[in-house]
Amino acid sequence: MHPSNPQYVPAARLRPLAMATLLATSSAALPALAQTQTSAPASAPETVLREVKVTADAPETAQGPVRGFVAKRSATGTKTDTALMETPQAISVVTRDQMEAQGADSIDQAFGYTAGIASQTGGALRRIATGFTVRGFNITGSQPLYLNGSKFPINSLSGAMEPYSYERVELLKGPASILYGQAAPGGVINLVSKRPTPEALREAEVQVGSWNRRQAAVDLGGPLTEDGRLGYRITALARQGDAMIPQIPDERTLFNGALDWRLTPDATLTLLATYNKGNSMYDYGKPLEGTLLPNPSGRTARTLFVGEPDFDRFRTEGITLGYLFEYRLSDQWKFRQNVLAYNYESDNAYSAIGRADPATGLRTVGRTAVTRFDNDDGWTLDNQLLGQFATGGVRHTLLVGLDHAKGDFSRAQRVGTITPLDLYQPVYGSTATLGAPTHSVSESRQTGFYVQDQMKLGERWLVLLGGRYDRARGLSGTVSPTGTFSGGGQRQTAFSPRAGVMYLAEGGWAPYYSYTRSFQPQGGTDFSGQLFKPTEGVQHEVGLKYEPPGTNAAITFAAYQLTQRNVLTSDLEHPGFSQQTGEIQSKGFEVEGKASMGRWDVTASVGTTDARVTRSNTANLGTRPTSVPRAQAAAWVDYRFAAFPGLSAGLGVRHVGTQELNSMDVPAYTLFDAALRYQWDKWRFAVHLKNLANNTYLGSCSYACFYGDERNVTLTARYVW
Repeated sequence: MHPSNPQYVPAARLRPLAMATLLATSSAALPALAQTQTSAPASAPETVLREVKVTADAPETAQGPVRGFVAKRSATGTKTDTALMETPQAISVVTRDQMEAQGADSIDQAFGYTAGIASQTGGALRRIATGFTVRGFNITGSQPLYLNGSKFPINSLSGAMEPYSYERVELLKGPASILYGQAAPGGVINLVSKRPTPEALREAEVQVGSWNRRQAAVDLGGPLTEDGRLGYRITALARQGDAMIPQIPDERTLFNGALDWRLTPDATLTLLATYNKGNSMYDYGKPLEGTLLPNPSGRTARTLFVGEPDFDRFRTEGITLGYLFEYRLSDQWKFRQNVLAYNYESDNAYSAIGRADPATGLRTVGRTAVTRFDNDDGWTLDNQLLGQFATGGVRHTLLVGLDHAKGDFSRAQRVGTITPLDLYQPVYGSTATLGAPTHSVSESRQTGFYVQDQMKLGERWLVLLGGRYDRARGLSGTVSPTGTFSGGGQRQTAFSPRAGVMYLAEGGWAPYYSYTRSFQPQGGTDFSGQLFKPTEGVQHEVGLKYEPPGTNAAITFAAYQLTQRNVLTSDLEHPGFSQQTGEIQSKGFEVEGKASMGRWDVTASVGTTDARVTRSNTANLGTRPTSVPRAQAAAWVDYRFAAFPGLSAGLGVRHVGTQELNSMDVPAYTLFDAALRYQWDKWRFAVHLKNLANNTYLGSCSYACFYGDERNVTLTARYVW
């Protein structure tokens, strides 16, 4: 989907042929290929939600599927296959069964019952973008997303990720630079792709629902050879529909392919590819007057569209190619190499708004027309050497890694005028007048070397120590119509340590303490011409993990203090310049528990976040960041009826506490969701209802205010054979 604008000047692109060349070149250097243990899910409760054929007694793996809501292992926190019970940091895992039980239609909704994370726009932009605050910090941008543990630094507005593609989504809370390099202090999100299954998997489903939703999807997998050396997985989806705002389409085409190849008894190669195409619009929100603030004409409608139907658009198209390779060098050592290459393009036009116009009695709002053509591509390479051995009475899991990430982003933008809009009697059909295009480009490169040692002393004590050294450089600026570049670049280095200690007590209890740090490069210079240092995030976390013996349940209690330093603030002695004396601090407490026992699946969470600007030279001192709820609580209960075989139901409640915008409170809200399912032979039917009471509420307010969804329903029919 190349932009039609003839003046569009994209950056150097990593086209599919170039991606294939990169993968082939990397693969040629690999050692003799080999076999690893095939991923398979853990033992199941009495009845399972998914009709996936698995080996009943196979152990759960960090990247494999999970029956029910409770994941016991993850690679996100350590890059090793480690039990969550032995990881001294809070990690939230949302399994495929939980996403299906709750009818999650986006990554935003997948995390809707998780503590400490909130959608930046209350879910209003979930069809086009990925944006969250975690533990009080904005993790939007090109740093928080990872795909199968590989850095996936696509721009947040390059397109939304579709949850149907993933076996599970995981959130590592707090600084994570020890393993992942530059990252926001709040945490990172790791998306775990669906992989080939050891036995045949065949399912197809259709969906209809509110806002003209029509969707069809298939998920196919299994072995390709009798000996199981080759396995495949194909996932595809097509959707047409609208959003709560009728003018905004919700259309998507998705195709994922995966191939497992056991080439020798000592290595495995997994090839992964995705194609993702979307068509929607950028919901710019509503003015504060009529939403958060009073308006003489009343409250603006939550279905109000502030753009122009014949002008606004948000079309995205992207591909990823990659592989996961593991080679067993000996009984104690493994070599792993993960590669991910991506290319995403977006064609975006929208109508930006400001405050309601006092001259019209706050009845109209001024609009600015904007068009953007973005190209976003790059690749990441992560080499790992993993050793498991003992020295004296200490057992070690030693990880040594070297990774590199490269990203290029370009934007061609035009800004112009468009007529104001009556908020209460909107009339559409205005033509935008656009100015000359401007072209901006940015490049980023990062190389990191890291070492991590997970030590087990006897049977009770766990110690985690690690450190990482990064070299990062970036270049950003504008390109004139004649091709002249104007801008600058920076080179920065950072060291990120990590330490944790944990005690495995009797009865399934495990108290822990962890210290982690993160860094994010910043562009620019101060008055003296000195380059700005990277911002630094520092977290102290104490917690308690509990897995009741004999049950499939897990609970995490965590308290943290998270501080971001070297934040830019105004230089009062030199107006127009900034200095790095600002600081933001967040403190909070979280409890999150999940259980899959017998006929019950349960998840519940509660958390508080006290985030404030603690050092600043401006009036924002003491204020709270936007889109950060002061408190959150959620619970979902799923039950399979014994008296009516095949029938199951779920009920959920979500409470989001007050947020703040410029010292004004954004009101709290509470929502109820429900599901009813019936399984008959190879068929399964489901009804999902969200916002049962049809509450009108503000999901978030920042540069504008965003209404949350009205009551909506989805009907699903799935056939498994």
